[in-house]
Amino acid sequence: MAIRICKSLISLLCLAGALSAWPGPAAHADALSNLPSLGDAGGAELSVQDERRLGALIMRDYKAYGAVNSDPEITGYLTKLGAKIAQAAGESPANFEFFLVTDKAINAFAMPGGYIGVHTGLIAAARNESELASVLAHEVGHVTQRHIARRFGQQKQTTMVSAAAMIAAILVASSNPQAATGIMAAGAGYGIDQQLAFSRDAEREADRVGFQTLQSAGFNTQGMVDFFGRLQTASRLYENNAPAYLRTHPLTTERIADIRNRVGIDAGKGVRPPAPLDFELLRMKALVYGDKSNQQWSDRLKALSSPNEQDGFTNPIALEYGKSLVYANLLKKREAQEAADRSLELFRQSMAGKPVIAPLMLQSQVIETRLDAAYPSSQQALNVGSPKLVADLNNDGKVVLALLERLKNDYRNELSAKVLYADGLQRLGLFQQSDTYLRDLTQIYRSNPQLFELLSQSALALGKRADHHLYLAQSYSLRGAYLPAIEQTQIAKQYAQDNYYLLAEIDAKQREYKRKADEEREYLKASGNGP
Repeated sequence: MAIRICKSLISLLCLAGALSAWPGPAAHADALSNLPSLGDAGGAELSVQDERRLGALIMRDYKAYGAVNSDPEITGYLTKLGAKIAQAAGESPANFEFFLVTDKAINAFAMPGGYIGVHTGLIAAARNESELASVLAHEVGHVTQRHIARRFGQQKQTTMVSAAAMIAAILVASSNPQAATGIMAAGAGYGIDQQLAFSRDAEREADRVGFQTLQSAGFNTQGMVDFFGRLQTASRLYENNAPAYLRTHPLTTERIADIRNRVGIDAGKGVRPPAPLDFELLRMKALVYGDKSNQQWSDRLKALSSPNEQDGFTNPIALEYGKSLVYANLLKKREAQEAADRSLELFRQSMAGKPVIAPLMLQSQVIETRLDAAYPSSQQALNVGSPKLVADLNNDGKVVLALLERLKNDYRNELSAKVLYADGLQRLGLFQQSDTYLRDLTQIYRSNPQLFELLSQSALALGKRADHHLYLAQSYSLRGAYLPAIEQTQIAKQYAQDNYYLLAEIDAKQREYKRKADEEREYLKASGNGP
């Protein structure tokens, strides 16, 4: 049942905007003056606050089922790209959260409250940044025009918690039907197909607004034509066995022709410039994420060893990088390290004589493979013995530390580089250094649960048990798990003993988590789902 519901509804959700659901991106504003305007946000019955709360509830269920991929490099990229698009749409990037979903399907979706999910399959299928940006701009259009809020506001009898459970279930069902059954049951009786379907006018408005946003952000609108052209070809190849999003919203020749006319460019002519290396590496990582078994990884290795233009990957640097990712999945640590080293060396050869910094993803993979070979986890470092000093490291450890320092300096504004640096310090056993570094970092990134989780590990290694449990509590709270957070603060109190200042901090955090838990309980009760 879960599969049937997913296939029939996924493209209709106000999560929607499955890529294939677009009737066709629009062109210049004056050429689209005849497209509908559904009114301003003031007409929506669902408030901005309630819409955000609904989105948060969905995300909590969605993340609980492991559907969100927290890869810091791709997530960081999506966040920056999404922020650029949001700003071009006249919105604050703080009102959006872009996240990654490990799924081969070419899809993206917008959820209530500005949460926008992007499948790894979509990133892998996009040949350049403009193509990917065109999808995000469409999804941002659904959010800014508050299509989701209007649709929910029309059905007062529907509780938002039931809606959240159903939406999360449908999303999870696309890749894990069995896991979705539980939360699907929580929304039983909810007329999801009637509640969440976008109207044609809403789709057309999202196209118009999205296209204008894409132009304002400075992207090449030709990307829309190219992407839809390939999807049209894919729909013909799939024929009757096409995926649900193509069957529900077929990409017709007339639609593609209309897009070309609006853009004002013949997509069949001209030579497309090659994608920048950074984007190719991003696509490659997303592509490899789609493979899940030894057989699939072995097949991927063969494909990377005999690339062709149809696959869209011909750059030898990206190909070696992809091999390294696959070897790492196969637990072939030496081969993974050698391929990562080759990819970096090929880059340096291509940039001979030019003062260019190696791409973040290349440097990160070189470090990851070296760490995996000799320092698999911070937990292992904890088990080895007491925290180390730099002077205690062997030659290999000092080489890895130097690579970590270079990465941190080359990419001082990239969160993924900071996370890898902190994790690398711990895996090397340098817990005092990681503790100092993470304490400063969490003052800047106060809403990142991963950083607080890493900080809790450093505190544990240093024998700071009260701090360990307090940081774990902060990590739980940032994930919306307030009851476990309260439990951790209670444990932290037992270790704080006579430390008055630490006890005061723990008490303050505990009151904060209790307040949030009470607010959530009252919200659920008011929405008809509380005790």
